[in-house]
Amino acid sequence: MLPAEPYTSALAVALLDDPTHPDPRRIATRKDFGRELTLVKDAVGLTVRRLAGELDVPPSTLGGYFAGTHLPSLQPHGLLPRLLRACGVVDREALEDWHRAYWRVKRATDDHGSQETREPETDQAGYTGPASSALMADGSRPVSVSTRPPLGRVGGDHEIRGREALVRMLVTAVEGSSLLREDPSVHVLHGLGGCGKSTVALVTARAALAAEVRTWWLVADDMAVLTAGMLSIAMELGADPDELRLGSLQDIVWRLLEGLEKPWLLVLDNADDPPGALSLGGRPVTDGTGWLRDAGHSLGTVIVTSCDRSESSWGAPPPPWLVLHEVECLPAVVGADVLLELAGRKDDLGTRTEAARVAERLGGLPLALILAGRYLAEIADMPESWITPDLPTGFSSYLESLKRGMEPTSLLAAKAANPPAGPEHVTVGRTWELALDLLAARGLTEARRILQLLACLGSTPVPYELVLNSQAISASSLFAPLSPRLTWETLRGLEALGLIDLTTASVGGPNGDRAVRLLTLHPVVRDVSRWHADVRAMSGDFVSLTVALLGSAVEHRDPKHPRDWARWSLLTDHCAAPLDLIDDHGLESGAAPPSAVDLANRAAGYLRAVGQLGRSEASYARVRSTATRILSSDDPRLLTVLHDTARLHYDQGRLREAEQEFREVLDLRQKRLGHDHPDTLTSRHHLGRTLLRRGKPKEAGVLFESTFRTRSTVLGATHPDTLTSHNSLGDHLSARGEHSGARQVYERVLALRTEHLGPRHPATLVTRHYLAQTRYRSGEHAEATEELRSLADTNSRLRGADHPRTLSVLATLADVLHDSGRIDEAWELATSLVERRRRLLGNAHRDTLASRYRLGLIMFDLGELDTAEETLGDVLVDRQRAYGLRHPATVMTQETLDAVRRHRA
Repeated sequence: MLPAEPYTSALAVALLDDPTHPDPRRIATRKDFGRELTLVKDAVGLTVRRLAGELDVPPSTLGGYFAGTHLPSLQPHGLLPRLLRACGVVDREALEDWHRAYWRVKRATDDHGSQETREPETDQAGYTGPASSALMADGSRPVSVSTRPPLGRVGGDHEIRGREALVRMLVTAVEGSSLLREDPSVHVLHGLGGCGKSTVALVTARAALAAEVRTWWLVADDMAVLTAGMLSIAMELGADPDELRLGSLQDIVWRLLEGLEKPWLLVLDNADDPPGALSLGGRPVTDGTGWLRDAGHSLGTVIVTSCDRSESSWGAPPPPWLVLHEVECLPAVVGADVLLELAGRKDDLGTRTEAARVAERLGGLPLALILAGRYLAEIADMPESWITPDLPTGFSSYLESLKRGMEPTSLLAAKAANPPAGPEHVTVGRTWELALDLLAARGLTEARRILQLLACLGSTPVPYELVLNSQAISASSLFAPLSPRLTWETLRGLEALGLIDLTTASVGGPNGDRAVRLLTLHPVVRDVSRWHADVRAMSGDFVSLTVALLGSAVEHRDPKHPRDWARWSLLTDHCAAPLDLIDDHGLESGAAPPSAVDLANRAAGYLRAVGQLGRSEASYARVRSTATRILSSDDPRLLTVLHDTARLHYDQGRLREAEQEFREVLDLRQKRLGHDHPDTLTSRHHLGRTLLRRGKPKEAGVLFESTFRTRSTVLGATHPDTLTSHNSLGDHLSARGEHSGARQVYERVLALRTEHLGPRHPATLVTRHYLAQTRYRSGEHAEATEELRSLADTNSRLRGADHPRTLSVLATLADVLHDSGRIDEAWELATSLVERRRRLLGNAHRDTLASRYRLGLIMFDLGELDTAEETLGDVLVDRQRAYGLRHPATVMTQETLDAVRRHRA
């Protein structure tokens, strides 16, 4: 049992009004339950990881309890009492209070749905939809994902030893799918990490593709990635964008799959936390409402790979449509073949019998066998004079080394469903340690520490040439002096023993594609190394070094400027990794470097700048969670996070939220930094932009004028921020219909921005767009058309064809073409814009509404009166929800619709 101080009901009564002390009697919602449960955990200094190990519950599942996203499960029996006792709640009366609170919340949830959605967050259209539709509202592809099986891992003729019968059975099930079958349609491959589950699934997928079976492969170790993959499948199968926004994505995907008329295969790989990844809202994985369902009503087959074989995940017994297949470790005789083949079948390494003993000692785990075989092959190639007595040189000595250095309590051993009994059980972690000892013997003494450092980065490929700055590494207390050449030799050594993979990839940039060197860690290697005792003991030093390396890699790199996007695309995932390390190891404010917040916040800003609003929202929420914990409530870094979150909501069209958040952060910045601080002025400026969008030009104008004057004085007339305020004066005039005055302002700002920022700077392009709009509104259609076409081409090359700014330029071009009488061109462009904006921003985003409105006008001029009336009527409803009845855009839509109806009458 974990050490803890007893929780007594008497103490609870004494501290009833103390919000920092846990009291279950305050609980009314799941969020309340999570908050009070967190107070109990924090009071005794426990971490989620430690509790997860004690209770044998996945950390992600346990984290959901503390976050208040779902209640503790009723299965296994007694989970909540065990959790409370582990946190020191042992008093009977206190336990009864928790029991009553649990059922109070559960009954309310069962009767009325989630309390957290009783007063739902409303977007600017006033629409409240199911959880899956929130993803659509801010960009239909929040995560870059592929649904193709990664067949490059196995090659065209790859054979997997000891798995022939399992693969044959799976291939037969996939190719023989029929509506009359009686066999299960869902196959769960479970086993210890590194046992070859994914390889079995890949070989099956390869056979399915060869048989022309439609096949998808999704990684299921992250909910956001899995959801993005399912969204990709839905779109591939022809899902309607409105349906994706408004409906249940799970239901939509499965309806489309069940409608396919030929066999298909869906692989869900690495679903090691089935309740967290596959279920819906904490429900059972196999209840048929989440991502995993019975495919027997169709011609489909589903294969899941998972380390989890528990009855709590898959059912006791599992439903008849699901079958569990344990992917066992290889028999010793098969493992001996693997070792002999990888070690080069050299006679001086030992006999086949000795190899079989090593395979048996390693438990037949394929990943361990691969590493051991490569280790022995490297030893055989070493100069004999370099081999020290402590290095095993063959199968027998390797076996003895394993026996001397066993790790029965390592992280990987804890993941085994039934680890082999006996004091000599060894884990993969020990195999890696032997490989690292070999590298140290070769003079690569920092290999172990380099591997641990790499494990502290994100899970995506590492652009190591950018990150591994030898000078910064050498300056850290974690490392001895490390030259670039020694760093390179260490990486080559790690690659030679299979601990990392070194590859190159082509990455696009403003000057064309270029090759980038990338480094990939096997997920299991990363996991074990990340939780190595050294990392736990010196986690603060590892976080500081990681932040320093990444900070150097993005120094002077503007996440908002297209010229730097190629680098940010490589580093964004890694820039958020230090926050995970801070939380995983429970670092508090004194030990956690505040610069980690700045780094992750800039990465979230890059995602917003490139239009990946869904990923950006998740990133800002992640940053805010850690920043709130390790920073004071008025820390300027935290205020920057709050400001940038409000900017995201502005871009998403959530203007009511954005206005409230900008007002709050402006007040905090004025109190903490002063009224004339540049950050305060930035919040004041963005509040003005939000007010202008919300149809409050008078209040917006006051803010624009005061901010421009102060910035001119504090920063200078040509500072980029001052030019932004200057540009907003033109926006204000344009919103009031004073296009001549707005044009003069834009011409002055364009000249200054071109001179001081450059002609291709994003801000310069924005002013060019606004200036073209004033030309159009002044009747200069030909000039505006030429400028907009040029500007659209420039934006497309620098920002991307579907970037929100590119689409804004095209929207203005559609307006000009329509008003110039070029109806067919206008119709084609407006139709494309509606489709693209719906996909990117959602149907009720302000920009999508503008394109839908223009399309309605075009349909009227084409004589399609029924379609025009229907389109404008839908726009009116959505604008009334988004803006209210009196907003100028709503009033204009109502007047236009009335005119169409009068014309028809």
